[in-house]
Amino acid sequence: MQNTEVSANLELFYDVFDESCDFLYDKLHLKYLDLIILTANNILAGEVLNDLEDEDIKKLNKIYAKLTDVDFNVEEIRKAMQAQILKGIKEMNFQNGLTTPDSIGLLMAYLISRLSKAKSLNICDPLIGSGNMLYTISNHLTANLNLFGCDHNEYMIKIAKVFADLLETNVELHLEDTLNLKIYNLDFIVFDMPNVIKDKDDYLPYKWVLHYNELIKDDGYIIGLINNDFFDYDNNKRFKEELLKTSSIVCLIELPDNMFVSKPKSIIVINKKIWDKKKMFMTKLPSLSDVKAFNSELVKLEQWFNENIK
Repeated sequence: MQNTEVSANLELFYDVFDESCDFLYDKLHLKYLDLIILTANNILAGEVLNDLEDEDIKKLNKIYAKLTDVDFNVEEIRKAMQAQILKGIKEMNFQNGLTTPDSIGLLMAYLISRLSKAKSLNICDPLIGSGNMLYTISNHLTANLNLFGCDHNEYMIKIAKVFADLLETNVELHLEDTLNLKIYNLDFIVFDMPNVIKDKDDYLPYKWVLHYNELIKDDGYIIGLINNDFFDYDNNKRFKEELLKTSSIVCLIELPDNMFVSKPKSIIVINKKIWDKKKMFMTKLPSLSDVKAFNSELVKLEQWFNENIK
């Protein structure tokens, strides 16, 4: 019964959003992501903020009235918004996805909860995109969180802002290149690395990770979603050599091949602390549909946590 109610609430929030965007498109002919922002601001304000005829405002208010007295939880809103944002991203043909699957955010939240028992955490996504991964993480942690995000794309920052407002999640957002981000003393940096083509001299993701390593506090963590060929570009081993001066790669989790439509990916965990290499945990997760095998790998991961994270 509870799952039915959750599904119904999610669908209601999505449908109202979709109906509002369609209505506003007929009147304003804007891109879908712009319509998402307008609709979100109307819902947040509790009134229609758009310059429309009185009759059109009445029709919009009638649409929004469907949300009245419905008690949505943050996950229902997040999932509905994720679906709306994906629709807008496809329309605008943005590259590199810009939204991360829920299962990744859930796994990262689990890793954070096991890596730190602190009651307050500073967490940053320096490649935030729409914000879905960071907000999935924040929805599943009990610690007091100070959230930060950065993106060079103005659309994505605007979307991440209204997304956070609808979730009543406080986040400090920065519109700038990720290499210019100067937020220090972070407990965790999380990211979903976009597909980047190597130029003549540099592989940008290496520069990014080394920069992020400067932003985290001593004993802080970087948890990133990377392509499985991430280390193949480090032909002269300079990246690893520089990273391992102060930090250790403590965990590498190769994700199921069927989780991604293009390149297979892994989650890397970097700790700003020197570890004994023998303690590093590596695994390849089986398909989520193979529950027994998947749970078996999670048991091994739990055992590693119990032995190495105090």
